[in-house]
Amino acid sequence: MNEDFVRFRRIPEGDSELLSARFSNQTFGRHSHDRYAVGVISGGMERMYYRGCYSLGGAGSVVTISPGEIHDGLPAHEQGWMYRMLYLDPQWLSRTLMPWQGSEYIHLFKTAFRQMPTLARTFLHHHQAIEASPCALERESLLLELVPQLFECNGVRSPSVEAFERRAVQQVRCKLEDDFNQQVSLEQLANLVGLEPLYLIRVFKKSVGVSPHSYQIQVRIAQVQRLLRAGMSIADAAIACGFFDQSHMTRAFKKVVGITPGSFRAGRSPT
Repeated sequence: MNEDFVRFRRIPEGDSELLSARFSNQTFGRHSHDRYAVGVISGGMERMYYRGCYSLGGAGSVVTISPGEIHDGLPAHEQGWMYRMLYLDPQWLSRTLMPWQGSEYIHLFKTAFRQMPTLARTFLHHHQAIEASPCALERESLLLELVPQLFECNGVRSPSVEAFERRAVQQVRCKLEDDFNQQVSLEQLANLVGLEPLYLIRVFKKSVGVSPHSYQIQVRIAQVQRLLRAGMSIADAAIACGFFDQSHMTRAFKKVVGITPGSFRAGRSPT
């Protein structure tokens, strides 16, 4: 490690705050935050009082501190410690990650440090990308990829959470299957199940394997196949199943089925 430094940035997504720092002589007295403080020690070692005892966090340690928990921060290495931290608004996080718990829910992290090298590498990569990105969609997407991992590894998920997500995914699937020929927006789907749009994409893709939009295309192509088997024209089938035009449907059809709609309708490949 080299000279001490501090970089701080606030971003609109969740009113989140990012800190990158190296401290060689800094000591933090006992205090608390009104936000979740999560991060990774990337060099050196920090000594911290948290929930009644001291523990050490070295390189690769994931830092997890709940809002309102008294803690401090002291150098435990001759060169101090270096870390990247993320400070998250509890109400934003509850709405986004844990809507079933209510906006006042606070998850209790029982330990301040955990050695989790894989998650630590992911956090450092995502934190750096969020810090550098000028794109709001990219920043929010990276946050929503990263934050659930920090909470899931600390036992926040429960059978009720799994059930909530399964019901949400099933509702969305039914909506896309019932209204396959309609233009359904992501916002409509999110409102249907009471989830933030990007969180819905993550949950749906994890469960189904594809995004809601990709699933909608699969459903439409299956309907096109049924209509073509019954003898409907390609152009009429495209319109009936909600595609913008025949060429749009043909591209999607070939990607899914592997042959053109014309070959499928004829029951053979052209010779």
